Order: sequence, then C-alpha cells, then structure tokens
Amino acid sequence: MAGLADPDPRRAIERMFDSITRRTSDPKFPRGCFITNTSLECPASGDEITRKIAEAIGQQESAIYRVLRRAQAEGSLASTLDARALARFFLGVAQGLNVVNKAVADPEVLKDMAGVAMSIWDKADRTRESPSKARPRRARQSAADA
Repeated sequence: MAGLADPDPRRAIERMFDSITRRTSDPKFPRGCFITNTSLECPASGDEITRKIAEAIGQQESAIYRVLRRAQAEGSLASTLDARALARFFLGVAQGLNVVNKAVADPEVLKDMAGVAMSIWDKADRTRESPSKARPRRARQSAADA
C-alpha cells in the first residue's frame, strides 16, 4: 500500500489514503483496485482466488498494523489502543474508498471519508491525556503476522 513507507506513522496512514484517492481519481486507471474489484465482482471465483484475495488483504492489514505499532513505540499513538483493531478499521476505510469510488467518482467524498478516519488518531491523542477513557489493547495476531 503506497505511502506506508513514510517514516512518520501518522503521515504514512494519511499518505496511504491520499494515494488511493489520487489513483482512483485518475481516469487512466479503472475504478477501484484489483483486490477490491475481484472480491466484489467475482465472489464465486473459486478457492484459489478467494485464498489469494484473503492473503493480499491480510498483508495489507499487517502493513498497516506495523505502522501503528511503530507509532505506539515512538509514542505518537497511545499504547493502550488496540493496534490490530485500528489496523482493521483503516484497512476497511481503504477498501471502502475503492468501493465508494466505483459509484461516486468524486475525490472530495473520498477525502471526507479519509479525514473522518484520521480523526480517530486525533481522538486517540486526546485519550492519551485521559487514560481512563482509553480502550484496553487486546493482544491478537493475524495469520499474516504468524
């Protein structure tokens, strides 16, 4: 996922969303992404393709998770947050950007979605100031991290 290599974890997530918005807004590219389009348009495509889609989505989740864990290690994201759940949320938003773009090819809609998603990070920063409101982090592992 483009953008996740940025050394600043928050900027990495923002750049991931920006990259999706730019790519999906470019008329030279088909709407959506290969993984999203295949999973939506070919739901009965067979075990091998289903496994490959699940594997790709797992890799995307793991890449986002690593960025979030780095943010927690650096102190830019509260360590009390469930990084796995947040990674899954950001993955859902990323996939959602592709899906919404198939029907509503308006970059402003996608930017609004990404902006609201990033507001979670801001709320997490405020939660750090008030630890009693933080959601406890549960230790979970995805198959891609095993």
